[in-house]
Amino acid sequence: MDLWTFQRYEQPCLCVDAVEHDSAAAAISLRSGTQTYRLAFDDDQAAAQIAAELAALRDSATPLWVTLRDSEPGSSWHVLGTFLDTHSLISEGRNGAAQQLARQAERIHDCVANTVAAAFQELSAEQRQLAARHAQTLLQGLYRAAAIGPLFEPAGDPFDAAVQPNFFLALLAAELECFRRSSPLTLAATEMLLEAVAAEERPASPLRQSLADAAGLYNERDLASHLWLVASALAMSTGADAARFATSPIPAPALVSGLEFMRQTELLTRETLDLWGENPYLTAINKLNGAYAPLVAGPFIEQYHVTARFVEIIAPLLSMRLADPLRAMMFRYYSEEYGHEALESTTCQALGVAEATLRKTLPLPLHFAFVDVLTLLAGLDPISSFAAIMVIEGIFGEPPKMSLRLMAAARQNQAFGHISGEHDELNETLNHNSISRDMFECIGAVSPARQAITMRRILFLLELNHRAWGGIADFYGHQDQLRLQGEFGTRLAPGG
Repeated sequence: MDLWTFQRYEQPCLCVDAVEHDSAAAAISLRSGTQTYRLAFDDDQAAAQIAAELAALRDSATPLWVTLRDSEPGSSWHVLGTFLDTHSLISEGRNGAAQQLARQAERIHDCVANTVAAAFQELSAEQRQLAARHAQTLLQGLYRAAAIGPLFEPAGDPFDAAVQPNFFLALLAAELECFRRSSPLTLAATEMLLEAVAAEERPASPLRQSLADAAGLYNERDLASHLWLVASALAMSTGADAARFATSPIPAPALVSGLEFMRQTELLTRETLDLWGENPYLTAINKLNGAYAPLVAGPFIEQYHVTARFVEIIAPLLSMRLADPLRAMMFRYYSEEYGHEALESTTCQALGVAEATLRKTLPLPLHFAFVDVLTLLAGLDPISSFAAIMVIEGIFGEPPKMSLRLMAAARQNQAFGHISGEHDELNETLNHNSISRDMFECIGAVSPARQAITMRRILFLLELNHRAWGGIADFYGHQDQLRLQGEFGTRLAPGG
């Protein structure tokens, strides 16, 4: 962290109730509320001069502030400025709070309007009507009271295909809960977006209060990414492929140990993935026959966005009062994952994507959602989160098929191959696809009800992951020259 100094104020101003000169004692008193600070001097002439100068400092426009701000550490002026600041007697004279809030609200309104216009421009009239009905349904659930027990249990769980058969509406229900927990500003903006799509005018809700609470608190680029996610998912909820995928049936639950539950979850995962077959991205990359194309770069660009937020998936578990072995493993997992986005950024640069461009891009919606849902599950239930690590790191014993295909397609780019291989080797060396088994080895029992809830969540995550890879194929697969996603679906050249 940077050390704060009084020289960082833009318009410093001495903020005291009174500057009093006591000529008999050759002293100055600074009064601020109930606090009084006395400065003693060797002679009264110096005290009188300093008292006058302190009085002048109550005006931020006085040239004396330039002297203080330009003073060198250790000088008398610097010592004085430091004393005043460390006793909270300097205020920032520049107060643009109202303008900051107004500009933030204007940016958010513009972002909502532009997002809706871009995301729905290609929908048919029938799809727009359906999207409006879906938006109305989501608005009704937006104002639910905070759940006392674990969210979504036991009824009304959107991860359960029997409860919500539309995959994208289930995803949006989870996203709204993410916003409620992590970004009230995004939740308020989402309310505005849903009202715009539903063509409804509602009374101002308490959610909008966050627009006037603070400026500069929440990440507005994340807000824009989330609004694009919400609008895209709402548009996709009107499509013919919005229905949840068929899955292998959840086994009849019985009370078992954690390790046995994980084994059954692995079997359910394998059977379900076999049922779905190859994901659209693998199908597309196989058609390249080893040639390089923008399609190859797509996963690394999107993985950068995932990796930059990856520790968020682990962080909720660090505050839980887990058993000592589980807690130790979670802290170790966090430390092993922290900072990996630097590797992903270097990989993207090897593929010709400038770092400045990478920072301007918005992640594809379903990849961004993947991190959100994993983070939500970590906060809801450690059992689900431990099992979900398998979806992230791969099933125990399975080779990294996707990485091998990508390496083959980009084998002519030696710099890329070296950097990408370094990340894969790191994960293999750290045994990350063993983590789920390691965690469940410590868990003596998992109830039948908890097993069913967790397996439904894993099936949802598997489908989200499958669809996210399909999103990469759709976005990058038709490109002759690499382009990245910018705001409102615009395309950015990799070099900027």
